[in-house]
This record gives sequence, structure tokens and C-alpha cells, in this order.
Amino acid sequence: KVMAVRDWPVSTSIKELQRFLGFANFYRRFIGGFSLVSASLTTLLRGKAKTLSWTPEAQRAFEELRTRFCTAPLLHHPDPQLPFVVEVDASSTGVGATLSQHSGNPPRLHPCAYFSKKLFPAEQNYDIGNRELLAINLALEEWRHWLEG
Repeated sequence: KVMAVRDWPVSTSIKELQRFLGFANFYRRFIGGFSLVSASLTTLLRGKAKTLSWTPEAQRAFEELRTRFCTAPLLHHPDPQLPFVVEVDASSTGVGATLSQHSGNPPRLHPCAYFSKKLFPAEQNYDIGNRELLAINLALEEWRHWLEG
């Protein structure tokens, strides 16, 4: 599958872009910052445009997604006996989070899961503090089953 993604051709139509994003969306939990990277691609699908207007920004996002698919770090299976670390980040267009645990000898922080979400226009108006709080809230909701035990 990695070679199929690496060799995936640039989309030339709305349907091809939808196909790529649908495929990519299935694996989003393995790609850190997925929503932030794919934001410019999903923006191309807005409205009722009949043709795809591919931009340099969309090209960068497409290549970045392909690269992240091929170099995604291995996720560790969460151990309910070990403490979790939740890290969040927010930007003007989206929020993201990583669920990690310390394991190994010497202990190193290993990612267990990723979460990201593109912000709605109303959420983009939040100040940075509230966007960070939104990221915390969404991450805790997403991983509640692991964090509450």
C-alpha cells in the first residue's frame, strides 16, 4: 500500500481528489496533523465547482500527505497499566493531538494515536487559548475510553 500511495497520481478531477481524500481519511489516525495538512485539498471541494483548480498550495499538501503516508511512525498499542501523555496543538485552521506513553528501557515516548480536526469558520474566530482548550476537549472525548480506564 505504501508504494500505491507514493505513486498516486496528482488528481485531475473532483472525483479523483475525492477518491484520494476518502482513501487517506481512512488512515487519518496514523498521520499526525492530518486535518491541517489536508485542509487546502478539502477546500478545493467546497461549493459546486465542476472543475478542479489545482493550486501550488494544494500540490504541496498532496505531496506532504503522500510523504507522511510513507514515513508515518509506528503506533504502539496502548497499555492500560501505564500512564498516558496527551499533547495538543491548535492553529488558525485546525487542532491536533497525540496520545502517547512512555515505554522501553530507557523509557521513550511512543505515539499510540493521533487526532486532528479542521475547524469550522465559527471556531476559527476563537482566540488561541480557546482553540487550545477546544483541542484538549476534543482529544479527551476521542480517547476517553483509554484515559478513564
